Amino acid sequence: MLSIHTLMAYLKIQLFDRGTPAGKKLFADLEEVCQRLQLDISPDYITDMYKIIEQGIQANTVLMINHEPVLVDKFPTTSELEAIISEFV
Repeated sequence: MLSIHTLMAYLKIQLFDRGTPAGKKLFADLEEVCQRLQLDISPDYITDMYKIIEQGIQANTVLMINHEPVLVDKFPTTSELEAIISEFV
């Protein structure tokens, strides 16, 4: 069985956003949730949408966890966001 620290080493959280106000708020919420969950990682805020477009996703804001799209143009509350991230920890 892998330890929580080993699992976190594989956890990659990326927010692809075109610089929208809602996306910036979502990123701030992501940082807060990562601290609250005591994750030893920092989410990435990426404005280059090319990687998302390569995957065939047309959106303004995409949350990817471990290279999988989790949210597309959706902006959950911090408690909902915490539940989503907890599924990957």
